[in-house]
Formats: sequence, C-alpha cells, structure tokens
Amino acid sequence: MFTMAADSLWEDRDVRFDIPSQQMHLRNGEKLIDRLDTIEDTKGNNGERGRLLITNLRLLWHSQSTPRVNLSIGYHCVLNISTKTAQSKLRGITEALYVLTKCNNTRFEFIFTNLYLLTILAHALQ
Repeated sequence: MFTMAADSLWEDRDVRFDIPSQQMHLRNGEKLIDRLDTIEDTKGNNGERGRLLITNLRLLWHSQSTPRVNLSIGYHCVLNISTKTAQSKLRGITEALYVLTKCNNTRFEFIFTNLYLLTILAHALQ
C-alpha cells in the first residue's frame, strides 16, 4: 500500500512534458509560491511566451498561446540551478535561469528567460 501511495505522488519526483491539464492543477497539499508571466522556455520552446509557476513540489511551465505545450519539473529531480547567458529568439542575448535535472537515468537541461523587460519596451513603443 505504501508503494501505491508513493507512486501517486509523482509531482516532486518526475519530469513530464505536455501533460494533460488535470496534471497541471495543484494537488492536495501543493502550494503556489510564485507565478511569473512572460517566461520563455528558451531551449525547448524558443520563441514561445509562457508562464512559470513555482510551487512547493515542482516548477510548471506552459505556453500562453498553446497551454497543452507544457512541462512539470519535480524538485527531487533537480541537480543544479544557475544563471548564464542565453540566446532567445524573442529577447536576443540575455541572462537566463538554467535548471539541470535527472529523471530515470536521463538528464534534461531547461533554460528559462524572463521576457518582462521586452514586454515593457514593446508597450512603451506602441
């Protein structure tokens, strides 16, 4: 019975891509810590504006134009977090958040870029 209960708590122990909308909802006990709009998944979805949700169990990112394009990164899978320079189609060369993960013996690297300053500039020029 313990195994079944542990398996049902995947949110902090798995990296998942393009999950159904039900799995994007916060589970019981999961708390939203912060929500960042205009975040680009620079490595996986370069040129796509999205939203980054930070909870006590995982990071969630989804495309703002196509919500079925999304990802869930459980904190148990995170090996390293750092900031570096990255190339964004929407922003050019900018500082980005790099998240290195390992799940089921597979490593994934995610790069998130904040497009907020670009949004302010675009509104100012209109």
